[in-house]
Amino acid sequence: MISTRIETKEAFRIIGFKTAISEGGAVHDPAYSQLKTAFFKSTLENGSMASLRPLSESPYGFAAIAQEDGKILYVAGVQSPRPQPDAAVEVLFPGGEYLVLSGQGGLSRLAFDRLEDEAFGAILNDNYEYVYTGHPIAEVLTNGNSMDAEVEVWVPVKKR
Repeated sequence: MISTRIETKEAFRIIGFKTAISEGGAVHDPAYSQLKTAFFKSTLENGSMASLRPLSESPYGFAAIAQEDGKILYVAGVQSPRPQPDAAVEVLFPGGEYLVLSGQGGLSRLAFDRLEDEAFGAILNDNYEYVYTGHPIAEVLTNGNSMDAEVEVWVPVKKR
C-alpha cells in the first residue's frame, strides 16, 4: 500500500557518487530502473558507499535523481553536512514542500519504482493542486533492508 502526504522539509544535502542515466528527457522514466540498480549495486560492491557511512547524519540510505547540464543524473549516497570526499558530489535539496510517498515490501528498487510511477503517473497530473518544481528527487531507504524494503520518495512540489 502507498501512502502520500505533503510535508515541509528544511533544506538538506546528499553527498555521493553519480552516474548519468539519460541524455535529456524526463526526470522519471521506467527505463531508468535497471541503470539505477546497476549503479547502486556497483557502489556497494566497490566500497564507495561504505566510505560515506562515517559522514552520514542519518541512518537512512539515500539516492537522488537530478538534472544537470541536460542530463539526468543518479546519485547514490548519504545525507551529510560534512565535506564530501574528492570523488563524490553533492546534491542540494531546497527547503519547501515535498510530496512524500511511502511504501513497503519487496526489493527496494521495485518499491521506489512503484512510488515514482504513482507520483508521476497518477498524482502529479493537471488536476492536482501541486506541481513538480524540477528540483532533485530523493529516494530514501528507511529500514536498511533492500530485500524487504520500507521506502519513501520525496518529490519537491509547489502549489499551482
